[in-house]
Amino acid sequence: METKEMKESKGITLIVLVITIIVLLILAGITISAITGDNGIIGNAGEAKEETEIANEKEIVEKSTVQAMGNNKYGNIEEDELQEQLDKETEDGKTEANDIGNEIEVVFIESNRYYLVEKDGNVKGEYPIIEDEYPGNITVGKDGEALEGSEEKPYEIWCIEDLVEWSQNYETYQNAYIKLGRTLNFESRLSYVNGKVLNCNSIEELRDLLTNIAGSGFTPIKNFSGTFDGQSNEVQNIYINKTGSAGLFESINGEVIIQNIGISGNITGTVDVGGICGSVEVYANATIKNCYNQANITNEGSDDWASAGGVCGASHLGKITIINCYNAEQSKINANMAGGILGITKTSSDVFAIYNSFNLGEIKGKKYAGGMIAYSSNTGKCINVYTTGDIKGAEIIGGIIGGAMWDNPNGRQYENCYFLKSNTVQQGAGRNVTVNATMLEELTNQEIDELNTYITNNSTLTSDWKKWTMENHKLQFIEQTEMNNQE
Repeated sequence: METKEMKESKGITLIVLVITIIVLLILAGITISAITGDNGIIGNAGEAKEETEIANEKEIVEKSTVQAMGNNKYGNIEEDELQEQLDKETEDGKTEANDIGNEIEVVFIESNRYYLVEKDGNVKGEYPIIEDEYPGNITVGKDGEALEGSEEKPYEIWCIEDLVEWSQNYETYQNAYIKLGRTLNFESRLSYVNGKVLNCNSIEELRDLLTNIAGSGFTPIKNFSGTFDGQSNEVQNIYINKTGSAGLFESINGEVIIQNIGISGNITGTVDVGGICGSVEVYANATIKNCYNQANITNEGSDDWASAGGVCGASHLGKITIINCYNAEQSKINANMAGGILGITKTSSDVFAIYNSFNLGEIKGKKYAGGMIAYSSNTGKCINVYTTGDIKGAEIIGGIIGGAMWDNPNGRQYENCYFLKSNTVQQGAGRNVTVNATMLEELTNQEIDELNTYITNNSTLTSDWKKWTMENHKLQFIEQTEMNNQE
């Protein structure tokens, strides 16, 4: 007969067994998670392997670059010489070197990664090779998701074919939100998918059409209204040569925000020419922020008002606000009316504001030239800005502004402006403008501190202004996101 004590003992044993099973299951779950989870052993092992592969690839590129430069009698890096060294370090067909203008692209075919070698031998990367399954269709994401052109589901640009589609059918994408998914380089084969736009049948055919200096190059985007976010990417080696206004955007209309984009290459027109946009049209309200220009900007028009600017060529009965933008040292701006950031405002109803921006590029203006703006018809602001004094050839020159239609001190505001003295520039403004500007022999840390102090003291008005720094003798913004090719 089973006693009470025996029953209780069996009950305790059963409870212990259940608890033991639960503990084992928990431990098993922890073990599985530790092996297969996001931070598990398998995942970490995979990441470690990838990091090792990347380190090995970069070492190969760096070693090959040094050897190629050493073998070149001028110390230059040439595509074929770099490819020869890469083949020695790996095997024929494992890598592919392509000269893409200011850099050489080195592709590791098996890993689907590439690196960029600058002409001074510096190696950048690694970058993944992005594959867009829907080239020329910006209403579909690169992975097939439907897009609406809204802020939540913006249209996306992932390849040159997408950019061409936008420029050819710009009316379809008015009042839209559009994002650039990665850096695009017109010289790079990796920025194309199949080349099947503009009646072309291959990448090589399309690339030649868009970059051949005997042609007109890329057709700028007209009458853009909406928001374009470059997401800290670049459009590199763009070539535009056309009659009329020119820029990445030929013209902008309505309410417009353009932000976080850099541009390089050569842009030529005959009316209003700029790196980011040619002209701000009638009654438009445009904000351009966190952008920069490295392109050469040329206006070949004979009209006295033919204008060019590093960021924007001209404003026509509109309003333009430029924040945290700059024109880079390698840029050359040439026009009858030439400005480092903005060319001109054409009518007495135009309003411009240039905030927290700088110009380091060369400016040549036959009529008017200014470090920030060549000519203002009436109302405008330049606040917390700096420009070099490399301004040449103009009849009327100013370190900050070339001149204006008439002196209107109540309609203009110039605060905390600095310009670099040169043989040609020894005053902040040329004709009909009174400018509160400081002429410098050189830009020092004291002036950098004053530029940043202005931002700190006006934080309620300047919450999105970036602070300044001087690194390796190069003026730049603090915490400026590096323009890159990443997804």
